[in-house]
Amino acid sequence: MNKWHIICAVMTITIGVQFAMFLNLNNKYASLSSDYSSLNSQYSILESNYTSARAENMELKAQYTALSFQFITLTTNFTTLQNRYSELARNYSELLLNYTTLQNHYDEVMVNYTSLQKTHQTLQANYASLEAQYKMLESNYTSLQIDYETLQTSYETLETQCSSLQSSYDSLKAEYDRYKIAYEGLRDEVNHRWDLQNLETFITPEDPSVSNIVVDITGGWSNNSDWDEFWNEVKAMYYWVIDNIEYRYDGLSPNLPDDPSSTVDYWNEMWQFPNETLSLEKGDCEDMAILLCSMMRCYNDMKYKTECIGITSSTIGHLAVQCPLDEKLVIFDPAGQYYSSNFWGDIVFNEVSTEINNWLDYWKPEMGKDVYVDSVFSDYINRTFTSTSEYLDWMYNR
Repeated sequence: MNKWHIICAVMTITIGVQFAMFLNLNNKYASLSSDYSSLNSQYSILESNYTSARAENMELKAQYTALSFQFITLTTNFTTLQNRYSELARNYSELLLNYTTLQNHYDEVMVNYTSLQKTHQTLQANYASLEAQYKMLESNYTSLQIDYETLQTSYETLETQCSSLQSSYDSLKAEYDRYKIAYEGLRDEVNHRWDLQNLETFITPEDPSVSNIVVDITGGWSNNSDWDEFWNEVKAMYYWVIDNIEYRYDGLSPNLPDDPSSTVDYWNEMWQFPNETLSLEKGDCEDMAILLCSMMRCYNDMKYKTECIGITSSTIGHLAVQCPLDEKLVIFDPAGQYYSSNFWGDIVFNEVSTEINNWLDYWKPEMGKDVYVDSVFSDYINRTFTSTSEYLDWMYNR
């Protein structure tokens, strides 16, 4: 039995005792009331005894007053105790509800405790096993630590060797890169002579050797408004190339591979720069045309169009020089010893399609009837064509 049960029991007994006293007093009050009624009815009879009865009555009234006061006090205490009892009953109900909840929680905790106890036992067994494994691993760790220290020493030695090798590698790599760049430059310079890339670079009017020979032949264009002087001196340069550059077929020219360890190919074609043609005093059709075009561009101070023009057929290709003038055209072909002229050797300015067909007709007996214009280039232009008609459309609309 808990504390609240004891308190409730004591209070119940106290209230019972006071209630019994209240009932006893109430009975006495009822008896006295009856006696009072009887005495009052016998008042006339007992009037003689009034004095003594009055005294007794006064005493009874005093007792009655005292009992009434006691009754009121007991009633108040009873009400207070009854309210307290109700409050205690409510608290008891709440405590009982909490007790039930706690009991349920306790049951759950006990179930969990039992489960955790089993888990603890399992973990304890695992711990013992792990402890044994740990001791074994600790022994292995000691052995590995010794091996690690040995390997660390070897690593430091290898690291030193690696640093030395890295330094050597970096030095060799730098040297390799230098050789690679030098080889690529050499390869591009050699292959540039036949791969027909960047053709503009072959026309070199500002090359000193070109300007010197132009001055030697013409003395320079003295009067820039005198076109007779211009064309006479252009013809002089044309004949100088014919007279001073010996026609020579190209020999085998190397084609350097991207990888220097690969095989070198050889081609029966190469292009010379004007200064090389002047130095060798030899060259084929493209070398003569490139030289003459560079000389003419130098002579006119690069102010007027002067271009190399290429023709090709199923068997061979050829190169000469053209000077476009509005819709007129003049061609100089030193290797073919052809230029736009009349019967007396004067330069003529034919309409573009007329002159180009004259020139193609000149070469058809040797190159074949399928010959056509395939390219035009100079230091400021590089165009290719798939047919002569495409070339003519371009010329009329450029």
